[in-house]
Amino acid sequence: MIASMPADAEVYGVEVKKLQSNVTVDGDNVLHGTLHYVKDYDGYAKGAEGNFVAMRLAAAPDAEVTYKTDAVPNGKLAPDDRLLVWRVPDTDKTLTVTVKRGEETATTEYKASGLVLEPKAE
Repeated sequence: MIASMPADAEVYGVEVKKLQSNVTVDGDNVLHGTLHYVKDYDGYAKGAEGNFVAMRLAAAPDAEVTYKTDAVPNGKLAPDDRLLVWRVPDTDKTLTVTVKRGEETATTEYKASGLVLEPKAE
């Protein structure tokens, strides 16, 4: 369900390589890789800072895609934009994505437990 993000792609005003390095998902839906600490990520939210992962979700244009995290209990992606940026506060968090198309519904829970979160630089 997750497609890889090119390092030179721009995500809401920041290049992917400034957000993350070598992010993959394994067969158990555990995310792996490094999330860099970003300050002033205004494209995410004015003055936002922290560790972010950018993911492109593979879903048909006519599917409804919703997601849930601790901070966003009822997120929804637009049909023409399957890009999801998740602020990961620590590695015990999960991201739940539900794709509904017609009568079919698929829910996947992604775990942050395999990620390395770089600390804020002093």
